[in-house]
Amino acid sequence: MKDMFVKRHALVVYLFIVTPWMLSAQSVWTRSNGTVTFSKAAFADWKLAPNQDRISDSVWITRANTQSIYNIRKDTSYAANAPSGTLWAFGTTDSFSTLSYLNFLPLSGNSPQSLIGKDLVLHLTAENIYLDVKILTYSGGNTGGAFSYTRSVKPGATSVDNERAAPARFSLDQNYPNPFNPTTAIGFTLEKSGMTTLKVYDIVGREVATLVNGPRDAGVHHQARFDASRFASGIYFARLQSGGKTMLKKMMLVK
Repeated sequence: MKDMFVKRHALVVYLFIVTPWMLSAQSVWTRSNGTVTFSKAAFADWKLAPNQDRISDSVWITRANTQSIYNIRKDTSYAANAPSGTLWAFGTTDSFSTLSYLNFLPLSGNSPQSLIGKDLVLHLTAENIYLDVKILTYSGGNTGGAFSYTRSVKPGATSVDNERAAPARFSLDQNYPNPFNPTTAIGFTLEKSGMTTLKVYDIVGREVATLVNGPRDAGVHHQARFDASRFASGIYFARLQSGGKTMLKKMMLVK
């Protein structure tokens, strides 16, 4: 009887220790769920929402002008373990449980540019979320803090432009930065879900770019990026159309 009591007591202690860890269920966001491309232009204001990738409630990734990436949701600036609340590994989410995870800079060997084009897995430790990431660009440390990457999105997400919650109203944000050279971010929200277009026109009304052309959801803050590398300096107009409504914003390209 004594042995049985000891075993039962040990089992209770074991369950008390293990269960809280088990309750933190993991979630895996694979590329098959869809992807989003996030980019921050050189010298763009990292304190503004369009220049932060708000992946989850606890992780908003951005980069100041002369530092590496960090989590502005939790930190006031870059630190050695940045972005806080994240761990990184080489590989894909197909094998996330077998990978070796490190902080961002140690993984890169203190050279983030070496990660460009590599398949990475990002672990959001607080939410226990794993997602695929591929860095597309990453500028030098003193050249404005520009970077971009693609990443997978939450399963079931129908909009992959940006996942931030937003009021259900029809609105076209002023592009940022403005004036710009050569890229700028254009955000918008919708009152009703449906077919949506976001196009850019030059000063004489000629269409020069289509940034969005397809169904988009209401209640989500969407974001698109206009790359004007091949266009001349001057005034351009962003035109948002959805649900029978139209909105226009003037933009200035200065080269």
